[in-house]
Amino acid sequence: MNTAKGVTMGAMDRFGVVPWLAALAVALPALLGCSSAPLPALDGWERGPARILRTLRGEGPLLAGAARVSLDPPFATPMGGYFGGSEFLLREARDPLFARAVVIEAGGVRLALVSIDRVLVPPELRAAVEARPEFQGAGISAWSVFATHCHTAPGAHSRSWAAQRFGLGTFDPLVFRHLAERAAQAVARAAESLRPVAIARGSAAPRSDEPPQSYNRKVMGAPADSTLRALGFWPLEGGMPARGAPAIEIVSFAAHPTMIPASLRRASADYPGVLCRARETSGAVALFAQGPSGDIAGGIHKEESRAWWERRLEWAGARLARLTGEALDGARRRAEPQAALAYAEGEALLPPRRPWRVPWIGRAIARNYPEKVLIRAMRIGDLAMVFFPGELGSDLGARICEETKAATGAKEAWLVTLADDYLGYVFSPEQYRHGGMSQHLTSYGEGMGELIRARAVEVARECRW
Repeated sequence: MNTAKGVTMGAMDRFGVVPWLAALAVALPALLGCSSAPLPALDGWERGPARILRTLRGEGPLLAGAARVSLDPPFATPMGGYFGGSEFLLREARDPLFARAVVIEAGGVRLALVSIDRVLVPPELRAAVEARPEFQGAGISAWSVFATHCHTAPGAHSRSWAAQRFGLGTFDPLVFRHLAERAAQAVARAAESLRPVAIARGSAAPRSDEPPQSYNRKVMGAPADSTLRALGFWPLEGGMPARGAPAIEIVSFAAHPTMIPASLRRASADYPGVLCRARETSGAVALFAQGPSGDIAGGIHKEESRAWWERRLEWAGARLARLTGEALDGARRRAEPQAALAYAEGEALLPPRRPWRVPWIGRAIARNYPEKVLIRAMRIGDLAMVFFPGELGSDLGARICEETKAATGAKEAWLVTLADDYLGYVFSPEQYRHGGMSQHLTSYGEGMGELIRARAVEVARECRW
């Protein structure tokens, strides 16, 4: 045995293998240490405040228009939203996908909100939409595009190789062009349908004796905000809001749309699609805005059986549609035909990026995340909206909303996530230290949550009056 081993080692040494193995043994700890070292941030990231790039204000009679355009691609696409699932094509369509847009105007300021049935918004999308002639002809002063965050819609719409490998599938320029084209068409058609409206908002939540609508998937047993919030637009008839349901609705709720098993590979807008289609049976257009759901999942409980997913999906969407009706039922009497609009856009420098815990390539993945980001805020009457390009934990989102109300004087604040870009997950220091689900998808470390909270409120403050 010893002789054979000596002969083998001698042969390896003769070919130079032993020195290489010895060098690798020495170098491996150093290589692993380098791969985990943070990527440097831009100078001044920790000092702030956000650099305000643009503000707009307008006040007067309110106009609004809305449209929805099909987002079902006319060609085969991979599924976007689940790691591993994006390497396979979607088998069939379960329900239709849409790009929906609302255009709002007052005092010469024209704002647009665009909702797309996709898992996220790639950073290249805004420029591609703005380059379309349909968008350029719509006269938009400022806008935001956000994803409903459904995990079983088409992928292949990001050029980031990390996004492609970890959830979206290989980039397809046809898919990306189709998405930009349809989003621009939705904005153009919404702008063409502008008419005088009155607005009002409301909220509703399940009764205490009803099953929960969502649960905290990161900290089991922690609370999940089950409140649905809605903003309604009623066309004016004789100077008064028209009777019945609003013609345009924007609905905000926070929960991951992951109710459909990934293995089925059926294209779907998940529960936001059920909700919006139920509200649109009267001819309205309903946009869904995803709230701070980084730690929140849609459904009853983590351990619920997947055998009944389809019935539960329909039940969840229909229940949220009913809550939307409850939220807006009495709002028409409070609807106002005049409102002030405001918009603010600020640049925030981000902390050092920390490599993902993926051997050898974690550092390369981190480089796909930016060193700075734009945060946007809008004010529509007494509602302030902050748009964040990533996924936020619910406790951090609640703090941002409360501080936004105080900073702007608004009566209510919404945080719209998955908007305009994608930074991955951002948690409060408490949730970050807790660890658990989605922790490996954070790239900026424990201090990112507090930095984003401060910068978001600084941008929103520019919308006060």
